[in-house]
Amino acid sequence: MEHLLPLKIEYLLMIGVAVLWTVVYLLVIYKGYKDQSCGMPLASICANITWEFLFTFIMPFHPLQQIVTLIWFLLDCIILLQFLYYSKGVPFSKRTIYASVFSLLVIALLLHYGIAVEFHDKMGIYSAFGINLMMSILFIKLLFTKELRGQSLAIAYSKMFGTLCASILCYSLYPHSILLFIMYVLILILDLAYILLVYRQSIKTIRKPALPAK
Repeated sequence: MEHLLPLKIEYLLMIGVAVLWTVVYLLVIYKGYKDQSCGMPLASICANITWEFLFTFIMPFHPLQQIVTLIWFLLDCIILLQFLYYSKGVPFSKRTIYASVFSLLVIALLLHYGIAVEFHDKMGIYSAFGINLMMSILFIKLLFTKELRGQSLAIAYSKMFGTLCASILCYSLYPHSILLFIMYVLILILDLAYILLVYRQSIKTIRKPALPAK
């Protein structure tokens, strides 16, 4: 592990990651409640919860980070409950939905643990950016499916800047990792595209003519 940046800058980036990603989760919960729709794809929810569970309760690597991941874990639990609650209208039985959630949780937890051991990644960086890349893709897909239900520009900007702080920080620590660098770039491109798409959809929604009163 290297330190290309001064420690003070790295600490500021850590704070940025913690604050901005907490804002992301809070905004997703708020917008989901407001729109009566979960604003995060199920695969992303399960991947996030299991990563946070692993590095909070099983493989914690720093007391302060453990507090942050615990907060994220609790917020993601609320988002998962939102998903289950607002999934009442989907054409699947409760048993099918619960079985899908349980299966994804088990698969994600095993993959996170395997990656941490295989890559000697005690901080879960590789799996964290893998999750982030998946989220960037699935958020765009969710936008095309649900339009702006559960999503907003504030969520998009917070995700992008929170991840950008994490990318700069991890590049300072692991400047020679080609895989991580590729993920930094791909996530930034996808997040910029997502912001543009959310903005365009917001403009369409504002300009949509109101239905005439009967």
